[in-house]
Amino acid sequence: MNDDTNASAQPGRPRWRRADLGLGRNNGLLFWSHLIWGLGFALQMAIWTLFIESLGASPGQIGLVIGAGAVMRTLLALPAGSLADRGSLKRIVILAMAAPVFGALVLTQASVWWHAMVAAVLIDASGLAIPAVSAYVAACAPEGERTRAYTYIFNLSIAAGMMVGPAIGGWLAELAGFRWVYAFSALCYAAGTVILLRLDDIRPAAADAEPAAGGVRPGYRELLSSRPVRLVLAFHALVPLVFVGTTLLPNFLHDQRGYGLGTIGTLGSIGSAAGFGFALLVSHWRPLSRPFTGIGVTLAMIGVAFALFIITGNIVLVAAGYMLRYSFSAVWSLLSAAIAEVTPERLRGRAYGAGELGVGIGDAAAPLAAGQLYGAGHTLPFVAGLIVAVPLSAVAFVVQRGLVTASPGPVVPEASDG
Repeated sequence: MNDDTNASAQPGRPRWRRADLGLGRNNGLLFWSHLIWGLGFALQMAIWTLFIESLGASPGQIGLVIGAGAVMRTLLALPAGSLADRGSLKRIVILAMAAPVFGALVLTQASVWWHAMVAAVLIDASGLAIPAVSAYVAACAPEGERTRAYTYIFNLSIAAGMMVGPAIGGWLAELAGFRWVYAFSALCYAAGTVILLRLDDIRPAAADAEPAAGGVRPGYRELLSSRPVRLVLAFHALVPLVFVGTTLLPNFLHDQRGYGLGTIGTLGSIGSAAGFGFALLVSHWRPLSRPFTGIGVTLAMIGVAFALFIITGNIVLVAAGYMLRYSFSAVWSLLSAAIAEVTPERLRGRAYGAGELGVGIGDAAAPLAAGQLYGAGHTLPFVAGLIVAVPLSAVAFVVQRGLVTASPGPVVPEASDG
């Protein structure tokens, strides 16, 4: 048993009052690193597409900029997953999460829209850490605590920064200009990365893995031989398509509803506060912590948000839509927990790599589609988001009722009919 498992089981003060929040030393460090790093992300999130527009980009070019980073992340997702099963998890996480420092510095000097594309590639390179972080968290957390650990590290840490970051970033951009926002983002990215230097260097269990029963070699072929794994990975690819409705939301509110940068940033902080509360609910209320139940709920919530954005510009209802939209972020910890439940440790890095490949495809397709749809009709991205979210939510609830989750033992290949 690792030190984190022992730490999480120790009696004494309530978990939330400990420095590691009861997550154990290493996962506690990941939480605080993600919180500070996430503040850097939150400062610029609400104004990102508006900044690209200020550099002279059309809606289609904005989609291209956002999609560029996702394309790069998609191409490297499978190699990153394989590396997470073989190399130093600590080294992978540090290098990937340091890349946005340079991306933010590029944005402080950007003068034309394609400069933002270079920065987007560097910022999205942090996504290459996801397989390694996910495998690291699973290795350090006891089996019954994984959903909680994923929720704290992937959701609560980021949501905490986003409760104040979007508002600060929006008003700073309005009063001092966009470039100051990205300068402060770079500092937060750097500080969050420095904390990671204190992590223990955990190596995955797959380094000396033997072939599974049936002679299938450890790797993506063995991983994809499991039907539950394929189902979870399908959701990784489909869920990000809902971002077709969120990509240009700030531009819609600014250009069509007349909202200022500060107001849009404040809405982001309000939404993030709601997302923080919902993430806590997911991590502590057992019915929602069942992966596909929670996924179904989050998809239904963002569907309601899209409907609100279509029908009204009322600030109160738009704020309610933002709260529902940001609560959707809990879906990522639920998807991570679902992967941990259906894959053995020796294949977990590859599983998260394959999941990130699916997410990257959706992340690349959604903004490109959003740019084209927005040019044809300003509310069409929201309509498209509804078309994705509502049926997928229904499927998630059906899956939760019918899926018998595989144990985290070896993946057993399906028998051939031949």
